[in-house]
Amino acid sequence: MSGEEFPETGELILGTVKEIFKQGAFVTLDEYGDVKGMLHLSEISLKWVRNIRDYVKEEQKVVLLVLGVNPQKGHIDLSLRRVTDAQRKVKLQEVKQRQRAEKLLELLAVDLKENQAVVKDRIGKELLKKYDSVYKGFEAIVADNSVAEKLDLDAKWKKKLAEIVVKSIKSPYVEIAGYIELRSYEPDGVNNIKSSLAEVEKHNTKETKLKVSYISAPYYRITVKAPNYKEAEKVLKTCVDQGIKHIESRRGEGLFHRELPAQKG
Repeated sequence: MSGEEFPETGELILGTVKEIFKQGAFVTLDEYGDVKGMLHLSEISLKWVRNIRDYVKEEQKVVLLVLGVNPQKGHIDLSLRRVTDAQRKVKLQEVKQRQRAEKLLELLAVDLKENQAVVKDRIGKELLKKYDSVYKGFEAIVADNSVAEKLDLDAKWKKKLAEIVVKSIKSPYVEIAGYIELRSYEPDGVNNIKSSLAEVEKHNTKETKLKVSYISAPYYRITVKAPNYKEAEKVLKTCVDQGIKHIESRRGEGLFHRELPAQKG
């Protein structure tokens, strides 16, 4: 079994129950070439287990915690009772996303008329340089098309990748916008406004994307993309408050508008 790949102790894995017996069950590890692990009776539930099949059944998919690994003997000890509901949910989502990403890369390979293994390897390596998973990279492309453009890939590959991903994946972000009105009556008023907008843009983070666009003096549009509306509203309020506080500290005026006020003239 030396040529097989094994999980690490403490890792969460997805497995398939293959055989149930009096002292536990044998489980194949779906993500490790169906290597088998042992789920002992004592690791099935915090409660007393009268009948193992009340908790697991043959061919059932389960999320398990790896308690120990002995590659030389080919032994992998697993636990069901130590996996929380939250961990189970996250793991299942991760597996689902990985499968979705692989399917999209297969479709891309067909579209490009390229070998599937080559496409998966090249695009996977590019996205994993910056993102935790290929799917997270896909979500970043959906949120910002320029992400695909920056990949070290052939132009045709980048174009087709963006098309397939944007068509197939719903954006993980929500977007809101508002308008900040900035006025300064000082001799260096232009610089005061620029520095105030710089304060606004400081709130651009890895989790939220913030963009400031010039409309017409004295109005600027602030767009915020975030994982949810609560976070988006929080970021918008924080950056606007900071921008207004900054301009006021320089004897200027600042106002926030959810909608752009009617322009005169």
